[in-house]
Amino acid sequence: MQYLNHWPDITKLALPDPVAQDLYQQLLEPFSSEGEAKALWVEVPSTIIILNSFDSIDQLMKSDSWSDIAFTLTYPEYTEPLKMDYQLMVAIVNDSGSGIFLVIPPELSTLITEKQTELNNNV
Repeated sequence: MQYLNHWPDITKLALPDPVAQDLYQQLLEPFSSEGEAKALWVEVPSTIIILNSFDSIDQLMKSDSWSDIAFTLTYPEYTEPLKMDYQLMVAIVNDSGSGIFLVIPPELSTLITEKQTELNNNV
């Protein structure tokens, strides 16, 4: 798992290049420029969590990031498909617009969906 709480350098993301590019485009979409996006991230920090294919639900649940992951699974604002069958789930965490961007590899999609159902049944 990779955890970022700053504007990402796409060359350092733990993702295949096409997926990193796709994620980057998603992050830029609401803005007119990269500078505008970076400025908002300084003012209203957000988090990017990139799950790896070798992560397990048990490992994730024991991690310091589990509360952010569980929040995103329980209260997603939207889910967007990325290249190579990755998924992006986005949750807004406060009124100022801070968010969690959760990137899920295809190998974990079924496990994540099952955990999401379980979490939503407990809400």
